[in-house]
Amino acid sequence: MVDDIARQLKQTRLFTELKRNDLNAVARLVERKHYPAGSVVCQQGEIGRTAYFVESGLLRVLHINPEGIEREVGQLGPGDYFGETSLLVGEPRDATVEVAPETVLVAEEAVLLSLHKEDFDSLIEERPSILDALQMRPDVEKKRYAPRFKWQEPSEVVIVHTHKHPAVLIIHLLFPLFVLLLDVIGCGYWYLQTGAAVALIAGGLLALLPVGFSVYLILDHENDDYIVTNKRVVHEEREFLIRERRAEAPLRAIQNIQQIQEGLWAQLFDLGDLIIETAGERGVVVFRQIPNLADVQEAIFEQMRRVQAMARAEERAAVRDVLRRQFDLSAPEKPAPEPETPSPQRDSTSDFEQLLAPLRFLRYFWPPLRQEEGDTIIWRKHWIALIKPISLPTAFILAVTLAAIWLVSRTPGNLMPTLIAYGTVIAFLFPWWLWAFDDWKNDIYQVTKSRIIDIEQLPFSLREERREASLGAIQNINLVIPGFLGRLLNYGSVTIETAGVQPFTFDQVHNPRGVQADIFRRVEAFQRRLRQQEAERRQDELLDWFAAYDKMRRSAASATQSPPLDQQEF
Repeated sequence: MVDDIARQLKQTRLFTELKRNDLNAVARLVERKHYPAGSVVCQQGEIGRTAYFVESGLLRVLHINPEGIEREVGQLGPGDYFGETSLLVGEPRDATVEVAPETVLVAEEAVLLSLHKEDFDSLIEERPSILDALQMRPDVEKKRYAPRFKWQEPSEVVIVHTHKHPAVLIIHLLFPLFVLLLDVIGCGYWYLQTGAAVALIAGGLLALLPVGFSVYLILDHENDDYIVTNKRVVHEEREFLIRERRAEAPLRAIQNIQQIQEGLWAQLFDLGDLIIETAGERGVVVFRQIPNLADVQEAIFEQMRRVQAMARAEERAAVRDVLRRQFDLSAPEKPAPEPETPSPQRDSTSDFEQLLAPLRFLRYFWPPLRQEEGDTIIWRKHWIALIKPISLPTAFILAVTLAAIWLVSRTPGNLMPTLIAYGTVIAFLFPWWLWAFDDWKNDIYQVTKSRIIDIEQLPFSLREERREASLGAIQNINLVIPGFLGRLLNYGSVTIETAGVQPFTFDQVHNPRGVQADIFRRVEAFQRRLRQQEAERRQDELLDWFAAYDKMRRSAASATQSPPLDQQEF
């Protein structure tokens, strides 16, 4: 059986270059499955985790476009295969594949060979030669070898990853290279004229500045990333030892994309700015001076169309399920949806906090910077934000304490008066310190299943200001990590752009990358629930129409079968 499967795999383009031993290893992972006529093999919009190879039977490939129109875009027969992107990348499927329904010409089941991504990935880790020998499609190979970022979701795939055009870097390097050239010529001439070694030493020292600046420009160029995924567009900028910024917008929030090319050199090198606009007050993500503007813009539009088409496919599948249940129709056999790899769960309490759990009273002075209470995630500002408000009262308390210790050591006989005076001063200073601490502690940021909340509360609950917005209004999520200290201590600010209200700014929060990722996941989940609710509403309306139609049809049939009024018996 393994040899038979290996021969079939060898005939496909993907595995045609594999060695015999590697091919047999892949064949051992393959499962043979039978699908009756009319059954669905995979659904458009599902996360693909399996590749299929057609051994026998006829399959139809159906695609629903963003307008909700379903068309047959192809057929598959023995020797064909599909799901290469699912196997190698794990991207959502772009089409529904079903076995051709039973007709006069077609009445047979389909036999498919299935290869699961998890099994194949494990095999690749054991035999890297398999991956090197695969004959991937160019678009799949590009996605497979695209860089992976820490903020990516498990099912998120990088479609475009680019930097500013190389011509921009060359222009920026002209000045330091010119300075370096002057240094080489000047010090070289000095050495040739005098033969003094000091000329070479001076030339080397002077060259450090333009060389160092050139290295900085190169690193800065490489650290400026423009990314398009199947879920969002992202501009990530890291300034070496200075700060880190990331601006992003979900594909569903994009409203307009503009191309701007200024000057002859921009036309000559095909570079320019891509302005990606959303409905937020400052909802703009800018891809500056990138190459291939038209290609990047088309890639974004294509992903937007894919998102819309998948939403339409989900609605269509839900409607079909409701109709089958309503009219007791037998549904074609369909395998269980392929599970998406779950995102890693975050531990809301650190080990140190767990050690302090028995000492509940200390939790007031050691509140967690991130915690989960039910469906709500709560963040506080980083400890670094506490330094400024408590610095002055802390300095006074330390000064008074040191003064009291000095007086007691110099005049032991005055212990009691000193302690009374010290206690009196502390009685005024400590409430000041406690006020500043409580003011820091009570400024919290929250995200629930449906809302984002910014709460500013004066100490001891004297006043509370609360701003809220629906997660559906979020257009952009940007972060800034300020300077070397911010990167070292992992704190920064996250700005959430919304439609119709002022942006929310989570200032100086711990782990801003994690905060941004948490909010993005909640927004995605909220949008999925909205789509599901809208689909259910439409299903209910559709059922009402069918119920009304059925009632009218029955009434018409009853009227047709009833005898005329003069022939009825009373």
